[in-house]
Amino acid sequence: MRKTIFILFIFISISSCGQKEINENFNVDKNIVIEVNSKITKSQFGESFNELFLVYDNVLLANFYENDSLIVSSMEKKSKMPFKSFYYVKNDTISIDGAYGLFGGFGFSIKFVDNKPVVYHMLAGDDFPEYSETLEGELKFRIEVPCIESNLTLSKFPESKKDDIIYGILEFKSKEYYSGAMLVDEEEHGVRKKTRMDMKVYFKSKFVDFKQL
Repeated sequence: MRKTIFILFIFISISSCGQKEINENFNVDKNIVIEVNSKITKSQFGESFNELFLVYDNVLLANFYENDSLIVSSMEKKSKMPFKSFYYVKNDTISIDGAYGLFGGFGFSIKFVDNKPVVYHMLAGDDFPEYSETLEGELKFRIEVPCIESNLTLSKFPESKKDDIIYGILEFKSKEYYSGAMLVDEEEHGVRKKTRMDMKVYFKSKFVDFKQL
């Protein structure tokens, strides 16, 4: 049942993808494998989920802003959290997802559109819808926030091959979004907070063929 919950992280992709192409924010460098492996370690939760997705402990490097002020920074720390990541193909579009947290969480979603990666900051609520891209918008369980800046390096271009694994390093600055207050009897209480995140993420992703599940 818990593995099935992960499928909720799959959204309809937005375009088709053809031959690989590199732009100024996207590079392919097979040598990053060593650097990525130095940042991640085996997770106690891995055996439960690695048959479907890769789950490992990953260093958390992030700046969290609330109402335009830096609230929390872990950029200089070495703390780790469980991290899940996978990539898949939907309507000929390759997407890579990665997030801290086993069920809800926060991280990224990368969609290859017109041969180029488009990076989103992904957030997913665990128990109730808590995020909106706008101040007055409907709170949702999951949103994908466009990024102001992003820089992506992959060990190779992702392809739809069984059990294939790619490694990546991603840096991004998200646009602003809103965190909702507690829901009581489906009514929102409290004031929404304007938030955004800067992140640097080291990751490895396994190809998942959802048509075979």
